[in-house]
Amino acid sequence: MLTLSLKPSPPEPGSKNGRRKKKQSPIFYDPTARRGIALEVVGSLLVLGAIAWFVSFGLGIYLLGKLPAPEIAGGGMAFADQRTPPAPRSRPAAVGVPQPSPDAGPAAPRKAPVPEEVYGYLPYWSEWGDQALEEHLATLDGLMPEWYQIALPAGELMPLGFSATHQVRIADVVAPRRWALTLLPVVDLFDPAEIARALASPEKVEQIRSALVREVAARAYDGICLNIASVPDTSYEDLGRLLAGLRQSFAAIDRQTCVVVASYQTPWTDATIAASVDRYVVLAFDEPANSARPVPLAPQAWFTDLAASVAAQVPPEKLVIALGNLSYDWVSGDNVPREMSFPEASRLAGLYRSGIRVDPVSLNSTTRFIDRDGNRHRIWLLDAISFHNQLVALSASGQMPAVAIWPLTDADPGVWRLLDGPSARKPVQSLLKNVPLAGYIGYDGKGAFHKLVRAPETGLRDVVLDPVTGLITEENYERAAEPFSVLRYGAGKPGMVALSFDDGPDPRFTDAILNELSALDAPGAFFVIGRQALENTDIVRRIVERGYEIGVHTYSHPMLEQSSEWRSRFELNITERLIASLTGRQTLLFRSPYGRSEGPLTGAEAEPMRLLDQQGYIVTGADIVPPDWQRISPDEIVASVLRQLKTGRGNVIVLHDGGGDREATIKAIPILVSTLRREGYRFVSLADMLGLPEEVIMPQDRRADAMFDAISFDIIRYQSRAFYWLFWISIVAGITRAVFVIVASQLRTPHPLRVADYAPPVTVLIPAYCEEETVLDTIAAVLASDYPDLKVVVIDDGSTDDTCVRLLETYSRNSRVLITRQANHGKYAALNHAYTHVDTDIVVAIDADTQIAPDAIRKIVRHFRDPSIGAVAGNVKVRNRDHLLTRMQALEYLTSQNVDRRASEVINGMLVVPGALGAWRRKAVEDAGYYSSETFAEDADLTVSVIRAGYRVVYEEDAIARTAAPTSLDRFLHQRLRWLFGMMQTGWKHRGAVFEMKGIGLISITDLLLFGVLTTTMAPLIDAGLVWVVADRVVTLYFDPSAPWSEASLYVIAAYTIFAMSDLMVGLMPFYFEAKEDKRLILLLPLQRVFYRQLLYFSTYRAIALALTGRLMRWRKATDTATAGSAARRRRLAPRVVAATKAGDRPPSGRRRTPDNRG
Repeated sequence: MLTLSLKPSPPEPGSKNGRRKKKQSPIFYDPTARRGIALEVVGSLLVLGAIAWFVSFGLGIYLLGKLPAPEIAGGGMAFADQRTPPAPRSRPAAVGVPQPSPDAGPAAPRKAPVPEEVYGYLPYWSEWGDQALEEHLATLDGLMPEWYQIALPAGELMPLGFSATHQVRIADVVAPRRWALTLLPVVDLFDPAEIARALASPEKVEQIRSALVREVAARAYDGICLNIASVPDTSYEDLGRLLAGLRQSFAAIDRQTCVVVASYQTPWTDATIAASVDRYVVLAFDEPANSARPVPLAPQAWFTDLAASVAAQVPPEKLVIALGNLSYDWVSGDNVPREMSFPEASRLAGLYRSGIRVDPVSLNSTTRFIDRDGNRHRIWLLDAISFHNQLVALSASGQMPAVAIWPLTDADPGVWRLLDGPSARKPVQSLLKNVPLAGYIGYDGKGAFHKLVRAPETGLRDVVLDPVTGLITEENYERAAEPFSVLRYGAGKPGMVALSFDDGPDPRFTDAILNELSALDAPGAFFVIGRQALENTDIVRRIVERGYEIGVHTYSHPMLEQSSEWRSRFELNITERLIASLTGRQTLLFRSPYGRSEGPLTGAEAEPMRLLDQQGYIVTGADIVPPDWQRISPDEIVASVLRQLKTGRGNVIVLHDGGGDREATIKAIPILVSTLRREGYRFVSLADMLGLPEEVIMPQDRRADAMFDAISFDIIRYQSRAFYWLFWISIVAGITRAVFVIVASQLRTPHPLRVADYAPPVTVLIPAYCEEETVLDTIAAVLASDYPDLKVVVIDDGSTDDTCVRLLETYSRNSRVLITRQANHGKYAALNHAYTHVDTDIVVAIDADTQIAPDAIRKIVRHFRDPSIGAVAGNVKVRNRDHLLTRMQALEYLTSQNVDRRASEVINGMLVVPGALGAWRRKAVEDAGYYSSETFAEDADLTVSVIRAGYRVVYEEDAIARTAAPTSLDRFLHQRLRWLFGMMQTGWKHRGAVFEMKGIGLISITDLLLFGVLTTTMAPLIDAGLVWVVADRVVTLYFDPSAPWSEASLYVIAAYTIFAMSDLMVGLMPFYFEAKEDKRLILLLPLQRVFYRQLLYFSTYRAIALALTGRLMRWRKATDTATAGSAARRRRLAPRVVAATKAGDRPPSGRRRTPDNRG
């Protein structure tokens, strides 16, 4: 049966006198488009303004000019751009070395001999040893770390300390290559007299042996190396007993015995020792600890004789020749020379422009100069020159022994190139050409303040090889090799002490510290973190107003040496500008986060000093650092300060007013100040310590853009606070809603069914638009229902595909199916049109892509026995669960159906009876005014109207319908935009219900507007808050693994955890209510949180944009257009359509005729 309506539809059902009611415009619609234009103009202006502000403020921060750096006493050394290379010198002939003829051409490039086995000695006290080890570990076959010493009086083996930070780093470096390394820790023996007494005691020898065996076995070393350089010759027999016992014990566990011997020792002459030692490490250099006369450390002729003598007495498989990698500096007036590294010797040579040359007699490198104080220096070096010459000497015998780099830290870079197999095949001149020392830093002067004097410079070195012997006889530096040179200054006068505080301001502690200092009349300096200062602007102002100094401690407390230059510049400039905007004063004071108290330890740590020097900062170190962050007591803080003061470490004390609980620090201040004053110390400011006026280190801010900065930081601060409150509002709102939904859904009791066989006549309405693929199955499912008295009205809303054609082909002669068609006016008009054909009291509405269960209509209709029931919502499920997207939609359907609807039924506040399956009392629909054109969510609009008309709406979970969910992201987003926009329209249309004090308005509409719209727009803030906290924590742990969690971060983590758990509970509830549901969907809950929710947020933002601009979207589906074949089939069926129209445009006799509504 078919009716056709291609002309304008008749008046809306229920209109008085059949007069057509004027069609109402959709909610939010602006037919003039003025609102959208105005918003676009305002929005564009705001965006352009924000961009202009961002560019101006950002560039202003990045391009901040240099601060007015003061003149520093003692800082007049030459800088990198003032360097002049040393002049090359002519060399006398080396003694005993044949010289090439003056007429001979240049010597052919020669290659360096490479040893088969290389060891490295790593001294314990080198805090930066892990860097050289990590860089060159692949070159080493064995490692000899200095890890133990023996307490001889007790016969105990004492580790030097594996928990020290630098030792932990060394362990981390070694671990990945442990399998490839022979690990032989070195055990130091000191004091010859004590050694002799201990070795003479069989009990002590046994104690030492047992301890060594236990330690080697427990830590899986490959053996142990005893440094016997201090053992007197007279104790060799006793030493032999210890080594024999070790040898016997180690043989059982396949471990090695090893001894380190000085160049003058010959322990292998003792038969017991010779039989008990697997490796001899011979120190082939002199350590002139008590020599007042400067001497070469390893003259080439002496070294050659030593190597030959040792090789003649020690089997080659047991021999390791330790090649020195160190220097000694003899200073006039000092009897004891100072040991130093190659980079330090090169630094001093470059600083005083003395140059390094090869001594023609010893073939060792040397330099000499007079320092600024008039002291004469003579430095002898063992570097890559001596290393190459020694390798040549060792290879002369034809069988090169294993060698050890002693020590491996701070070696001449050329040493590693000589040992690198692939590189060593290059000419020696090429290997030794470049001398980069950027990884090293050297210091001069005293004081807690640091200034970069010279930046590193890669040296350029030319060497001359003897064409006969292959030995290097000359070196010339075209450019001096220099590392970082840093001046320590500002030591102040005797008795001066300065207090400083890091990591604030913190409102819990900084104010209290200020009050304590004021009461004690003690000066102090506060190095503030920018983000803390931004949140505590009043405290920053009070610091300066009360006369205290303030300095920059970066904005977010990163480790600057691991930050890019642009970020470091940002961290400095934004904090300095923030301080200036709050106090009216700039500051030159800076202290580095995580900075070592004595200053940078490596070149990498010193790298930020280039930028700091360019910016004009006074870099403030820390002499005395009590560990107040470790929750020690006030008395322990004071004791730590006194202990460090008495050792002469310095006079600038660092405490902390932020970054954790600082109550102990507050309590320690009055004790500390009073104690130090009794000891004769005087508290001064950092300016006094430097001997500078306060106005110099904290000058007035006279920049023209100071006001712009102040406004900009206010904007940033208010945005930050808004973000903070929105985050917590969203968290609390989300948890509150989840708790309500869970509790209410549990309290819900199913609507009581008094008469089980209640089955009044029912009309099933199926609006269809372009549903040719699904509508026939939908009708078939309805006709297959077990309900005894039903008829179907299908409304084709002007489909452009073959929907109407297929309906006619299949059901035009079915008396239970009425097919009616109208021009396209939208779903609401199609349903209102269908009501003109309804003559039953109960109506069931079904979407054309939905298939219902056979018992769905019977179960959903039985509730209408209760006259208070106006509508019943069915249980809609997704049937096409073959895509990830549709499976996540299925999970969402479960939550909204089984939890939200159950909860809202308790308060009669159900917002929507689904179009996929819903039953209506016709009288309730009439009282509600039928479907409205004012919203796109016509089902939700009608549901709310029915409830406001005095009816109840309930949920029937056993009435099952299965619908097809969108499979493509585009169609999904289109559908969700229409739903969300329609729900917004519904909430806004019925906002007056909030004041009717009923569940639908007071709770459901409020929930829709607040939770469904406003809170949803803020929901990403919750995720962003967590991401920010986690990212901040990861960065903090990277820089400082021992850093504690901040309280704010813990609160955020705890709140998010509770929020996520409540959300998870809501997601799990459907599986409790429907035990037969597919439990595999539970696995998608995390993905739904991470991915699916973001799509819903995006759709919400689009819906809000439509509402604000007044633009509308269409109800049309994103379906394929009809094919040419479909169009031809429609033409063939056109006569049948016309005939059916003429024959069936009147309703059957007795049917109540109500005019339909034009869409």
